[in-house]
Amino acid sequence: MNPDADRPLAPDHELETVRCRLRSPRLDDVPRLQSAFSAPSFPKDVPLAELTTAEQVAQWIQGCQDRWARDQGYTWTVEEKADSTIVGQVSLTRLPSGGEWALAFWSHPDCWGQGYAPEAAHRVVRFAFEELEASRVWAAAGTWNHSSQRVLGKLGMEFIGDNPAGYTMRGRPIPTVEFEVTREAWRQSTLLPGQAAVSPAPEI
Repeated sequence: MNPDADRPLAPDHELETVRCRLRSPRLDDVPRLQSAFSAPSFPKDVPLAELTTAEQVAQWIQGCQDRWARDQGYTWTVEEKADSTIVGQVSLTRLPSGGEWALAFWSHPDCWGQGYAPEAAHRVVRFAFEELEASRVWAAAGTWNHSSQRVLGKLGMEFIGDNPAGYTMRGRPIPTVEFEVTREAWRQSTLLPGQAAVSPAPEI
């Protein structure tokens, strides 16, 4: 048992991977995040694409900080250790059922194909099971988002079903596919040779 599992996470709690540092979001992240959300290649059918101004991105970051402080969810800004370039974000949101968390992630378009998403997301899933003592980690991706679906597969998550109205954009339901990995499945996967870590191979 982890005696700290039921305590709110300190805002300076960082995670690391081979190439990256995962830290809580800061307001000086705004320009880099805004450049991602407004990039022509950034998916338009996700809520983050509606954050078009610096003020909206700053409000998003403040919301991340507030959820962190209330122990409702944790969002990490992912940056390269070498030069502190922000490559994306990964988050865990507490679900109503005890011990269950929702995983989400995105990568800056100029970092696509470099394996940052599976590398950072794997570290956060590991954190969920080892430090938050999660019983299950759930995730969803748009039916069109094959890249994210491949990342979820790399994390050892299994497809559990389709949701024709996973979320809503501009009054229009967006269909999603849903995945999960349970604590027992994660434990078993880490016992298998080569399954305890994700290599930084390109996800697309």
